[in-house]
Amino acid sequence: MKMFAALSAVLLAPLFGAPAFATDEPAGSAVVARYNFDGGANAGKINDLSGRGGQLTIRGANNGQVAITTQGTSRFASFPGVCAGNTATCAKALLEAPDDADLDPGTRNFRWAATVRLTTGQLSGNANIMQKGVAGTDSQWKMQIGKTGRAQCVMVARGSRQSFVARSAHPVTDGNWHRVVCERVGTTLAASVDGEAGTKTTIPSTVSVENSMPLRIGGPNLQANGDMYHGQLDDVYVQVG
Repeated sequence: MKMFAALSAVLLAPLFGAPAFATDEPAGSAVVARYNFDGGANAGKINDLSGRGGQLTIRGANNGQVAITTQGTSRFASFPGVCAGNTATCAKALLEAPDDADLDPGTRNFRWAATVRLTTGQLSGNANIMQKGVAGTDSQWKMQIGKTGRAQCVMVARGSRQSFVARSAHPVTDGNWHRVVCERVGTTLAASVDGEAGTKTTIPSTVSVENSMPLRIGGPNLQANGDMYHGQLDDVYVQVG
């Protein structure tokens, strides 16, 4: 019965909200930002649960909004859908927290994670889930869904701007909830989905990520051709060390 109940919970999860599979539970001072959206948005802001990160502010263009959706006992963020018209006038929205040195890992071990739900129809190119730094800045860390539907973990080195990418083993664009974890440990950058390891990429121990950009969730910016995320999102955290 217990096995049947657990299987049923997993199968019903996409219908009723947050995933039923166990998620990793970071704890301690190393967690520098965490958002689960259960508290909703207050005056357009979402509280950080770590006690160290900044509030997320909802930012939009062309009437774009991030909605806090309730299903069953869960709440999560829903981003504007794909727009087939003129990209300059499409509704866009993202979440943004101020620049914070705690979000700059330097050369330390680093983990960033999010629970995502989207379909192939919600891809309009790359879909940026969360990041600090944008293309062309000195350095960056990022999680995105690539054009093939696989989750990607990206680090761009300060100074050299050399880019490193690890990918999930399979696409995540099946309309189900998936837990995506990116992790840099020493000289390894790794991606995993629902506990299944993806590719691992070797990076120099000297690779450092530090920049003065805000933390952004759901897109790199609100420009016309930004790589916006059009799905749903829950349980975001950043951990350093």
